Amino acid sequence: MTASFTWGLVVQSGFALAGVLVLALLGYGPLAMGWCVGALIALANSGWLVWRWHQGRRIVTSDPGRHMRFFYRSMVERYVGLVVFLGGALWLHLEARSLLAGFVTGQVGWLLAALIWRDKA
Repeated sequence: MTASFTWGLVVQSGFALAGVLVLALLGYGPLAMGWCVGALIALANSGWLVWRWHQGRRIVTSDPGRHMRFFYRSMVERYVGLVVFLGGALWLHLEARSLLAGFVTGQVGWLLAALIWRDKA
């Protein structure tokens, strides 16, 4: 399973970098910056998810209450992190559409990697 997470982050980074390079080569510097920040937000979000997954694997228990607390804590952390990152990006006056496009592209890369390496883990 760890290999699929690693490939997920690699594919997510590749998608983000491809979008940034295309925009930069076409001369859209501010849009490329917004795209890059959006993709970094998606990478941070996925990184938190992988980190929490690794923490969950270290402590093996069958307590359903603990699992639900762990799930909710992870969800709240990623949501608060996303709000903080997006707030900071908008405070930097980055283009909102390119920011969102970079975030969505990063998440699509994560989903595609999950579909491709689902059976190989």
